[in-house]
Amino acid sequence: MVTPHRSRRCRLAPTGSSTSLRRLAICLLTPGISAFVVPPPAKPSPYCLSARRRNRGASGAGGGDFSSWYDDVDDDASPDDIFWEEMERQKLLSQIGGDGSSSSSSSPSGGSGGGVIPPGVGSIGTTEQQTFVSSSQPPNRAADGLTLEEERSADATLAQFKPFIVSDNWLDEHYEAPGDEEKEDGADEEDEIWDVYGDGNDGGGDDDGAGNRILLDAQKLMAIPELEKYRVPYEGLDEDMMQDAEEEYRERLSWITIKSRRLENARNSPKAKDYFAREPNEREGFDRMWVSAIDSPCLNNLVGVFRDYGVQFADNFDDWEDQSSEDSQWSIEDVASYKARKVYEVTGLPCIASRTSFEVEPARSRPELEAPGRVSNMNPKVATGYKFNNVGEHVDYLVAALKPQSDPTRVTRFTTCLCYYDGEMEIRDYGECDCDIYFSSSLRSFIPMSSAINEMMKTLQLTHGLEYQHWLKTKKREAMQGHGGVILKLRDRVLKDAVVLPNRIIDVSAFMDSKIDVNLMDECAEELANRFINMKPTKILTVATTGLVIAIPMAKYLQIPCVYARKERSVVMADTFSAAYSSKTVGKNRELLVSTKHIDEDDRVLIIDDFLSSGSSQDALLRIVSDAGATAVGVGVLMEKIYDSGRQSLSGYAIPVESLVGVKSVSEGIIRLQEEEGIDDM
Repeated sequence: MVTPHRSRRCRLAPTGSSTSLRRLAICLLTPGISAFVVPPPAKPSPYCLSARRRNRGASGAGGGDFSSWYDDVDDDASPDDIFWEEMERQKLLSQIGGDGSSSSSSSPSGGSGGGVIPPGVGSIGTTEQQTFVSSSQPPNRAADGLTLEEERSADATLAQFKPFIVSDNWLDEHYEAPGDEEKEDGADEEDEIWDVYGDGNDGGGDDDGAGNRILLDAQKLMAIPELEKYRVPYEGLDEDMMQDAEEEYRERLSWITIKSRRLENARNSPKAKDYFAREPNEREGFDRMWVSAIDSPCLNNLVGVFRDYGVQFADNFDDWEDQSSEDSQWSIEDVASYKARKVYEVTGLPCIASRTSFEVEPARSRPELEAPGRVSNMNPKVATGYKFNNVGEHVDYLVAALKPQSDPTRVTRFTTCLCYYDGEMEIRDYGECDCDIYFSSSLRSFIPMSSAINEMMKTLQLTHGLEYQHWLKTKKREAMQGHGGVILKLRDRVLKDAVVLPNRIIDVSAFMDSKIDVNLMDECAEELANRFINMKPTKILTVATTGLVIAIPMAKYLQIPCVYARKERSVVMADTFSAAYSSKTVGKNRELLVSTKHIDEDDRVLIIDDFLSSGSSQDALLRIVSDAGATAVGVGVLMEKIYDSGRQSLSGYAIPVESLVGVKSVSEGIIRLQEEEGIDDM
């Protein structure tokens, strides 16, 4: 089933500016200055600059000093007038090879660079006298200001893109191509939402007219040829007809020959099947494994959007290459679908594939260029439109060849099609970006890709029931379940039986030191073991003897050995790892010792203790693990003194620290516990 969806379109075009009209034209054509704005597409208006110019005098060749054109313009001059006047000034400068100053040796009657030409060809009109600039040019300069070498280079570049020429891809819906009938003022204009408010169609009543109007609008939209790609092709078909349509579609895709070298390697590799069949990384919050076939620069965007919904991407196949000239003529929908299906065929995983097209509309007809005093003689290769079904360096080459000879507001369009395929359904979403050629480059393809990814995420969220940060909510529910059992029991025992000594030491000897509640310790050990089971520890390291009350039952649940550090050397301990530490309960300048036989370099060691206070003893154990060359995977304790600096002192090891109960304060001899997440919701 193919389910196309709506597209998101953005417009990257010049906007208004507070820059003065006189300064505007200078910014457009001055090298080294970032363009402030580019005028919007000019509305058809009579060419009236000649009537607005001041009398520049008949003396001097070329119509006087070109710098005088920067005199203050009339108050009613529009930005378009100033822009095209500056364009004409630059063209005249290129024709005479000057730098903006006039040559006194030129004259209307002859001389170097001067001559009389017929009116209407490169003329500058005045109210009293008509002076002409010679149409003759130096042999190395073309009529549009480019050198002949630059023009030949641009022409050769455009000749390479002849197969991609299209003549009628007008990208601005409001533009009428030459020859189209002009609409009457106000005809077929869409009503704004506020224009129909209060007419019974504002959704505030049971008016059937509103529903009929919406239905008619939808039918009118679906009749637009440009929306053909968004139409559901299987709508109204029964199951057999849908099967036939699917077979016909597969037959059509079989003619596409693009290939991915990495995908072929995966097809032939005996290990690829196991690689793509692996489970998602639940520890990182993933519960689904997919694969992608999009451009590598956009992969981080795709991964970042989908990771919050538990989707992990096993790999990305981005090295697709056309194998024939026909591959460049397929639609982006067909290519994206072909890529997604091929990747699914090899990996067996749902795939998201992309394809981005690039279009340049034909050059627009401007009345200004056809008025007296201007010559419209554009190269047909420049005037025509272009369309590619892929984006790459050829986009930049084409834009570089067209830009100097085109209106800066000539529209280009990037369109991205994302296709999702999982063997049962196919979903497409789109993103579009219209960009004036003045700003156009292949980098603009990131904009429609980002829009398409966001739209695809919304669609798949509905079709697959994806939940935002499901892993975090699951962890919270599990924590709440823990609060309902062992954690609440431990909190209750601490509040009832623990005693605060004068030196702020918490005495818990009634249930976990001198006297041990084995059932409670066993339940606490199971809870801590579940929190660290994904870390895959191979040994537990603790401190004798207080840490053993929780470390031994944890070793039972994790089915790993338990190693404890002694505070004094034993006769059976020859070679040892040692680390100094200090504690309020045992004093300063103490030492922990562990036999070198008990910890290996390959071990993944979990540090377990009864209390986390200053972190001194846990830091000593971590230094012993480091001396042994082993890997520390975490620290787990029964109780943590939040008001002390233990957790901060261990932060440099970059390992998880877990505690079952947090003591917030013991001021005035009263134990106040940290309210853990989930307690308030119970």
